[in-house]
Amino acid sequence: MSYDRRMALPLPGERPSRLLGVLLAAAAVLGLCALGCGTPAHQTRRYAPSIFQAARFEARRPQPARSDRIGGDEGAAFVEKALHDAGFRFGTDGSARALWGYLRSSQRLVSAASARPGDILLFDTRSASPTPKCADHAGIVESVSTDGRITFVEARGGGARRSFVDPTRPTIRRDERGEILNSFLRVKALDDPPGARYFAGEMLCGIARASRSEGGG
Repeated sequence: MSYDRRMALPLPGERPSRLLGVLLAAAAVLGLCALGCGTPAHQTRRYAPSIFQAARFEARRPQPARSDRIGGDEGAAFVEKALHDAGFRFGTDGSARALWGYLRSSQRLVSAASARPGDILLFDTRSASPTPKCADHAGIVESVSTDGRITFVEARGGGARRSFVDPTRPTIRRDERGEILNSFLRVKALDDPPGARYFAGEMLCGIARASRSEGGG
């Protein structure tokens, strides 16, 4: 009696074919997976965005005209929200002065020459004293040109905007090519005191670099 060995079951005493063994092994693995005992799938790790990435995200969102907290400042609220989105955990009263206090005590201060994207800029827009008192406004560095001009993002006047500050030429509005070196951070008023400042470079009073490794979250 003849039979096709490719299709028949093994006779008593015969070893099952290699193909049958593979099929049985595959069935066993599938059964374990169905029971939840298989190797778990790799999970995608979610990293906190950088401060500047968080700031760009915040800049695309509609900004309130001012913070809803007493003493709040929209520039400080913008920066604080970006820091929170980047994974920092801290609280303030919503003012730029309180934000400056946190950055000064818990983070690292850097020079203007060392500024880089993601650093926090603090400004004194109201004082007329020769040395600005920090702070009542804040922004986040977007980029730094080779000649030292800093492009930063800020919330002001109810919206997010891109502005400029040049710490090496703080009193100059535009360069010889007509490019803005320093943005106006306040408009001139009839009752301005002598020595009032208007350019971002005149008002820059501090730069901080936030890092979670330095106790920032």
